[in-house]
Amino acid sequence: MTVTKQLVAALGLAAGVAVFAGAVGFASDIRTVKMNDQCDPQTFNAAFGPGTCLNKGGVPLDTFLAELTKTQQAGAWHFAPDPLRMKEGQAVQAVNAGGEVHTFTEVDEFGGGFIPELNAISGNPFPAPECSQIAAKIAGGDLSDLIPPGGKSAPDVEDPGVIHYQCCIHPWMRTDVIVR
Repeated sequence: MTVTKQLVAALGLAAGVAVFAGAVGFASDIRTVKMNDQCDPQTFNAAFGPGTCLNKGGVPLDTFLAELTKTQQAGAWHFAPDPLRMKEGQAVQAVNAGGEVHTFTEVDEFGGGFIPELNAISGNPFPAPECSQIAAKIAGGDLSDLIPPGGKSAPDVEDPGVIHYQCCIHPWMRTDVIVR
């Protein structure tokens, strides 16, 4: 089985996995980034397998690929807000408001993700090293970095500065967290 097929299988499996952030809630000291997509379940699931898209979005796979090929991004697949501004001492978490599995990965520099085909189409030929590390973990069966639809990441308190986050599946999904 190719690495891409292994990752797609892992992503499909992760779509049904709930991610729990423990007892941490949406307190005022936790800022949230929404992870959005508008995948059409009929076309995405037909191409990649059941459970790939759990959304009721209206963007068919062919439209997604055409937009991605033309503009190197798919507008309905994004993080919001971008950028996120917060105060020192606050935490950031990501909530998956879409229908596909995503990651919210801190990277030193934006780059490609771990799906070579999406990297090529989106003009991100070189994976961010952090995304390559996540791919290795997934290949080893560790799905903890994957955030399924409706899931959220554990809050992370940030130091002052600019922190880059991206989805390692959809590498054009990026945001900066600016901590003052």
